[in-house]
Amino acid sequence: MLLTDELIRVFNFLGGLVCHQRPERTLWVGGRYLPVCARDIGAYIGLVLGYALILSMRKKEAEGPPHLHATLLMVLPLMVDSIGQALGLWTSTNDLRLMTGLLFGAAIAPLLVYALSLPATKGRVPIMRKVQPQNAILDSKDYWLDAKALGIGVAISVVLFLAIRSLDGSQFPLFYWLLSVPTVAMIIGHFFVLPLLLIVGLLGKWGA
Repeated sequence: MLLTDELIRVFNFLGGLVCHQRPERTLWVGGRYLPVCARDIGAYIGLVLGYALILSMRKKEAEGPPHLHATLLMVLPLMVDSIGQALGLWTSTNDLRLMTGLLFGAAIAPLLVYALSLPATKGRVPIMRKVQPQNAILDSKDYWLDAKALGIGVAISVVLFLAIRSLDGSQFPLFYWLLSVPTVAMIIGHFFVLPLLLIVGLLGKWGA
């Protein structure tokens, strides 16, 4: 139990670096609050989904970006909900936060990997080389991830929303770990590992 408690403290510490962790905006799963708020849980789980879409549905020979209109439609709900709440136009709910986070994360992961395929950063993140397009041409209509793939991402996001929402208030500890481990992995990967790899890669490029 002591090891488990220490791990949870580490999770909460890492979550606190990127999230306000307000209890009223955080899901209670497995007998405790998750490391980050409902919107952030959605976004980080959505990132995992987005990477799964890349691995399974990308067009390996395509040069264009992920379908831009579909990406925009997935990203906009989070932006609108966040801005509207910040301006005091309405008060969001954890359901909205979770759903918009899932859609945002699922769309941003492919966009991030594609952006890192552009000339300035291409090949600078070794763990992404095998899934990046060989050539990235922004104005190409040969979409690397098409609207159908992103549409499947939307459908899976809805299923994930229903599954995660059903766990809110649960006491079974396994559910906490099922959501917290991938969330913390995404936090570490995107806020610590990815920037470090980019810095090292760019320094190597300039020093060559």
